Amino acid sequence: ADHLLNNYLSEWLCPEAGRPLEETFCRNLNPGNYSELIVDLHRALSGALQQQFASLLEPYVRDSLPRQLTEAASPRDLVYDLPTSHPYGLCVIINVNSFIEAADPNEEVTLPSRRGSDIDTMRLEGTFRLFGFEILHLRDPDSVKINTLFDNLKRDGRLGCIACLVVCIMTHGDDDDRLFLHDRKSIALSDLRSLCFAPLLINKPRLFFVQACRGRQVLPPIFVQHDLMVGPGGVVTQAVSRESDCLVCSATVKGYPAMRSQSAGSWFITDLCEALQEIGHVSPMRSVLQLARRSLNNRVDKLGNHYVMQTSEDITTLLKEVQLLRGTPTHFSQGVVLLMLLELLETLIDEAVEQYCGTLNYDSVIMRRFMMQLDQEQEYAAMGY
Repeated sequence: ADHLLNNYLSEWLCPEAGRPLEETFCRNLNPGNYSELIVDLHRALSGALQQQFASLLEPYVRDSLPRQLTEAASPRDLVYDLPTSHPYGLCVIINVNSFIEAADPNEEVTLPSRRGSDIDTMRLEGTFRLFGFEILHLRDPDSVKINTLFDNLKRDGRLGCIACLVVCIMTHGDDDDRLFLHDRKSIALSDLRSLCFAPLLINKPRLFFVQACRGRQVLPPIFVQHDLMVGPGGVVTQAVSRESDCLVCSATVKGYPAMRSQSAGSWFITDLCEALQEIGHVSPMRSVLQLARRSLNNRVDKLGNHYVMQTSEDITTLLKEVQLLRGTPTHFSQGVVLLMLLELLETLIDEAVEQYCGTLNYDSVIMRRFMMQLDQEQEYAAMGY
C-alpha cells in the first residue's frame, strides 16, 4: 500500500504517517468523485503490475464510461453529445388512462379505461430518473392540452441545456396508427417527430416510446424443436430536417395488439425499463432496444383460445448512437426509491390475490366467476379495450 501511494497515488498522500490505504481512500471519497477515484486506483494497480487486484475494479471502471467512448472503434463523433449539465434530459410521460363517452352511441371505436397503466408510469419515471432525467407527467390529456404542451415546450429555453428528449405515450391505438386522446380525438404515430421538433433540439436525439395497440390480429407463436448443436474562412450553414435525430419505438408491429396486465403493467414497458436498468449506462440505445425486444419475444400468453406473442418495432432517423449516463446521486437515488416502491406494491398485490384465492374453493361458483372475470379483463386489456 505504501509503495502504491508513494509511486502511483501521490495526490492521495496524507500528511499523517502510518494511515492504511483504505482509510486514505475513504477520506478522499465523496459522491462527486467516486468514479474518478476508482479509475485512479485501477490505473495505479495496473501500473504496479497488480493485475489480480486491478481486475476486481474493472467492472466499475467500465461502468463509469460507456463502452463506445472507451473503444477506439467508435469515435465520439459517432455518438450524440453527452450531457454536460443537470438534468441530463427531459422525459415526458403521457398516460391516457380514461376517455370521454362517445357522442354517438353507434360509434365503432370502443375506448374503455386502461387499468394497469399507472404501474407503467411509475416504472418509466423510476427508470429515467436513474439516468438523470427530469420527469414531466401529463395524464388524460385532450387534443388541446397535447398541442399546448408541445407548443410551450418548443419555446422553453431549458431545452438548450438537456442532451436528450424522451416522450413516452401510453394510450389506445388502432390499425391506422392513430393514438387516441382523452377527448377521443387522435394524433398520428407518424406525426410525433414533427410535433416534438424545436430549434433547441437540433442535433439532439428525440426518443419516442409508444405503448398502444396497432390492430387486433393475434400474433401466434410458432413452436419448433431444435436438435442440440454447437469550408475554410466561411460561415458554416447546416441544413437540418425536423424528421431526423428521432427514434420511434412502438410496443408492437402494425396490425397487432399490445399486451397489458392490469396488475403488472404492459409487457413492452416492463421489458424496456428492465433493459435500460441492466445495460443502459454502458451500452447504446440500439443495444438496449434489442435486449428489450428479445425479452418481449420470449413472452407467450394465452388470449382466449389462442396463444399470443408480441414483437416491438423501431423506426429510426437517428444519425448517431444514443448513449445514456447514470444520473447524479440525487436523481439516481430518487429512481431507486421509486422502483423499490413499485416492487413492493407489486408484491403486495400478488400476496393479496393469493390470499383471496386461498380463502375460496376453486370448485365454488364464486371462485369460477372470479377467475373468469380475471381472464376476461386480461383479454380486454390485451386487445386494447
